[in-house]
Amino acid sequence: MPIPSKFTFVQVFFLLISSAFFSAHAQSILDTEMSIDADKKPLGHILDLMEQKGNFRFAYYSKLVVKDSAVTIHSKQAAIKDVLDQLLGNKYEYKESKGFIILRYAPLELALVLEKNSVVGEHQVVNGYIMDVQTNKRIENASVYEKNALQSTLTDKEGFFELKLKNVAETIELTVVKENYKTITTIFLSEVKIQMGSRKSNSDYVDGDFSAVERTGIGRFFISSKQKIQSLNLGGFISEVPVQASIIPSLSTRGMMNSQLNSSFSLNLLGGYTGGVRGLEMAGLYNITRMNANALQMAGIFNTVGGSVNGVQLAGIYNNVFGDLNGLQMSGIHNSIKGSQNGLQITGIYNSVQKDSKGMQMSSIYNRVKGTQNGLQISGIYNAGSGIVRGAQIAGILNYAKELDGFQFGLINITDSPSGYSMGLLNFKKNGYKKISITSNEISDINLAVKTGDNKLYTILMAGRSERSDEEKLTSFGIGFGKNILLGKRFTYNPEISSQYLYLGNWDRYNSLSKFDSPFTFRIFKGLAISAGPSFNIYSSERRDKNAPDNNTSTFVQDRTKRYNVIKDNGKGITGWVGWSFGLTIF
Repeated sequence: MPIPSKFTFVQVFFLLISSAFFSAHAQSILDTEMSIDADKKPLGHILDLMEQKGNFRFAYYSKLVVKDSAVTIHSKQAAIKDVLDQLLGNKYEYKESKGFIILRYAPLELALVLEKNSVVGEHQVVNGYIMDVQTNKRIENASVYEKNALQSTLTDKEGFFELKLKNVAETIELTVVKENYKTITTIFLSEVKIQMGSRKSNSDYVDGDFSAVERTGIGRFFISSKQKIQSLNLGGFISEVPVQASIIPSLSTRGMMNSQLNSSFSLNLLGGYTGGVRGLEMAGLYNITRMNANALQMAGIFNTVGGSVNGVQLAGIYNNVFGDLNGLQMSGIHNSIKGSQNGLQITGIYNSVQKDSKGMQMSSIYNRVKGTQNGLQISGIYNAGSGIVRGAQIAGILNYAKELDGFQFGLINITDSPSGYSMGLLNFKKNGYKKISITSNEISDINLAVKTGDNKLYTILMAGRSERSDEEKLTSFGIGFGKNILLGKRFTYNPEISSQYLYLGNWDRYNSLSKFDSPFTFRIFKGLAISAGPSFNIYSSERRDKNAPDNNTSTFVQDRTKRYNVIKDNGKGITGWVGWSFGLTIF
């Protein structure tokens, strides 16, 4: 039965290549002795047991290491490499790298045949071919590299390679890597010794699967097939250099090794494909970084980083990070983070974070966080939180939160949880407060109110109408907020505040009514309740254009409320009274 990969195929290559550089001075894990006793146990269980006993981890591509196969082994104080030989046979090779043992399926063997090793001008020219030991067939697309000179190449269809090395040390170290073949390293002397003094290797390895950047539409278009094969073979090998420059990815100061280099300053005239950057990277059009960027990265069109960004990304159109962002992203259209965000995203159209966000997103149209949000989302149209929203969402139209533990402000707010606070014209919450009320009061003969939110806070959209033959007509509309307080199994108290506009025949005057309603509600049965209670009202009326003649002769409000007045008109157009309301509530 297939099982999920413990490590991706490319990650295994990353770790495999790193073993060539970090095992020289460390105590060998493979030589450590341990005892293992197991009868018909899954291979995966035995490997886990070895990890616990030896305090290390295995890295392998699980499609090639069948973890659920039953294995019997009885080994007393044997070296780990001998235990692995008993478990896996001779079709695997084992390498060490920083607390890892890499199990690599490599049933085949390579051979390097050196044809030329001589000085030509200022270069040491090394060439030859790579062949299969069993079949003598020459191997295409094998990576051959010299780690000190930071130069590499791929073998051609005839298995042939040639490297022109400059300023090489006395000893040349060529490593050959190819899928399904055991890695080989050949060390030999250059033809002449070049005086250089002691050299310190700046090589390192970065763990992770960075191949995703090459599989994107941008990667398929801008990165050549040779560069992709090189990256696959060399994996996480990374070396530090002070400066690199490119015109396009295939025309650069370091050739195909650019995708394995981490530079302090990177200048790409049109665009470039680099391993990493720690400082400053600039491009006229685009930057493609295979691993991590700890820098200020600027491009006229787009930046794409296969690892994480610690710093600032600025692009005219698009920024994309496959890992995490700690810093700032700014673009004209779209920012994307496949990992987590800790910082600020600002764009003209759309921001997205695939995992957690701690910081702020700002856009004119749309922000999205798929994981937990701890911070602020501000957009002109739509904010979405697919996980827990612990901060605030502010949108011109719509906010959505899978689980709200914060605050929403927008025309429409939606959440699948009963927690948090939502403020808008319409608020929809799981098990929330969704009611329609039909009432009558001293001003409006009939009122319709839609109430959405929860018991803590709900929004009221309301409209009213009075139309009798013996008096003027009234139309009212407004918005309010209320709270549902449980007093018992059937009784609730609903304090509500609202502000309404009263239309009394013309628009020349601004007629405003502020209300505090205090109804008590009794639920008759599920879906139907009656409510009644007192209210306190403040009414003001003023001309919109104080220089225009006052054509308003309406006395509707005064006639309806004169029996209840507590604040009489003092010449400023303000009156107040105690009123009432009575009605039905459904749903």
